[in-house]
Amino acid sequence: MLALAGEVLVDLVLEGQDPLRFSGVLGGSVLNTATTLARLGFPVRFLSEVGEDWVSAWGEEEMRRRGLGLRLFRHPAPMPLALVRLDREGNASYSFHRPFREPYHPEPGSLKGAKAFHFGSLFALEDRTEEGLGLLLEEAEGEGALLSYDPNLRHPPTPKERKRMEAYLARVDLLKLSLEDAKLLFPQDPVGAVKALDPPLRVLTLGEEGAMAFLGEEEVRLPGERVAVEDTVGAGDSFTAGLLALLLQKGYGKGSLPRLSREELRAILEGSIALSALACTVRGAYLPEEGLRAWKKRYSGE
Repeated sequence: MLALAGEVLVDLVLEGQDPLRFSGVLGGSVLNTATTLARLGFPVRFLSEVGEDWVSAWGEEEMRRRGLGLRLFRHPAPMPLALVRLDREGNASYSFHRPFREPYHPEPGSLKGAKAFHFGSLFALEDRTEEGLGLLLEEAEGEGALLSYDPNLRHPPTPKERKRMEAYLARVDLLKLSLEDAKLLFPQDPVGAVKALDPPLRVLTLGEEGAMAFLGEEEVRLPGERVAVEDTVGAGDSFTAGLLALLLQKGYGKGSLPRLSREELRAILEGSIALSALACTVRGAYLPEEGLRAWKKRYSGE
């Protein structure tokens, strides 16, 4: 079983401005990754928060429809929203509306049996989620789970947020971040700084230029896959799903990452890039079924 923790919200994508018109879909970086992993056939447990309004009820029903096992903390508040505007190249800018104010309290034992625990994004940076997420990390460590973190930053981190992220980096086995994340964290030398970080496996996505990975002193870089881009929403989340899926399918977990060969790392990186490219061919983060089947046949042997 794979466990993932992150925010869930409704993405309202701008369709017109006179008057304002939106189309809505359930979103959240880690939720997108969890959804793709479930569609790839993994048993997935998703830990998050919802409100108590009808939008929250709809969101919970949609998550169950996606095949996710849920551990949800409920707030006496409406569902969080993200207003999304796409530019001509399909890149998104966001306006977040997040009403939750109470501390996050996970259900004890939520990570029992987890082989991997992935977390990140806005959820991992808040004061009110810090204690609860810390308890989950302790549970994951007790289970011997692979720990994976994706910061998915939306702004330069504050000193408090940076300190929190540094604490995560001292614990995790796998760090996945984008070049935009790296520039926000390390504006002077983003690539060099990522290479020098503590986690055994550091993976840096480079947009249309592909991705690179650092495993100890080993470095692998592969180009991007050229596709007709509809939008880039969820591309990084799909990359993360591919990365976790292929690592686990090849039998790698906590403690075994240093044994990953250069050839296997290249193959994993190639598959992750291909899944990310597939996400760019459609609107939103939900991958097309035919393309997902083709990816599984090519990279998973299914």
